[in-house]
Amino acid sequence: MPNFTKAINLIKASEKILILTHKNPDGDAVGSVLSLSLALDNLNKNNDIILKDKIPKVLEFLPGKEKIKYFEDLSEDDLADGKYDLVILADCAELERTGVENIEEIIKPAKNLLIIDHHPEREITNADFKITKIINSRSSSAAEMLFELFTEMEIKITKDIAQCLLTGIFTDTGGFQHANVSPRTLEVAAELMKRGPRINKISQNIFNSKTIPSIKIWGRALARIETDPESGMSVSYIDKQDLEKCGASRDELSGVVNIINTISDSKFSLLLTEGDDQKISGSLRSEEYKGVDVSKIAHGLGGGGHKLASGFETKDDIKSIVSKISGLVSKKEKDSSD
Repeated sequence: MPNFTKAINLIKASEKILILTHKNPDGDAVGSVLSLSLALDNLNKNNDIILKDKIPKVLEFLPGKEKIKYFEDLSEDDLADGKYDLVILADCAELERTGVENIEEIIKPAKNLLIIDHHPEREITNADFKITKIINSRSSSAAEMLFELFTEMEIKITKDIAQCLLTGIFTDTGGFQHANVSPRTLEVAAELMKRGPRINKISQNIFNSKTIPSIKIWGRALARIETDPESGMSVSYIDKQDLEKCGASRDELSGVVNIINTISDSKFSLLLTEGDDQKISGSLRSEEYKGVDVSKIAHGLGGGGHKLASGFETKDDIKSIVSKISGLVSKKEKDSSD
């Protein structure tokens, strides 16, 4: 377990705290920021959650969602210098991943940035503020790390906090199916369930609450799957026109890449999605026994993430992306055989 002493001292010394996470927030990101905000409320600490992108509809069942604000809805006065004395970045170790262009200028007046994450870290250079990092790549999720932090701080974990944390763990472990599940992960999940939330209710909201548009967009993505025998990649794509015709949003594609990853002959899966900004987002998945570190592929395209779950964003077209990834995999295999 990481040493939380510096994090605890920072939180105790702060009065107004800004909570951030990465763009296109997933279950772990949303569960983490909400649980953190609720916990800070219990400490009588003023706090705000501000996100770049809207949370997925399947996560709107989480308690405290009304606390979330969005950068697009705020004025400059809402982020005035000196408003915050601490910024906490949860489930995200890179400023670029917040998706906020002037993120450093927002953090700078606070003078302190606390990062709590389970992703492999990258150095943040030339920062005009103090950075404290609590990184544990062995943890299943940021939510699992926050449970440990709250426990050490003797913060009462209410049913609402437990619901958010358990959702974060559940989603980042693929319903406790991924290789990142440790004995401690299950112990933490059990402790959270004792506070009231049920895994079957979380599963129902996450996996069994599909809309007609989401079913339609899943159908398009699954119908387009192609495999590349040379690289072992199974790939599909969804463009803006697909989303418009199906009346679906990008967050309704959550989970598709995991389904693609179940193809028995593939070593890893890739789902490419076109956004409104003409950029292509890529989601990569693999499994431990398949022997592919998809984080290396993502890094080769300017992204990042975990060994078995990573992502990237690029302005390249779909054919170029697939070609680059095939090249990266071929180069890796060649280097390992030399």
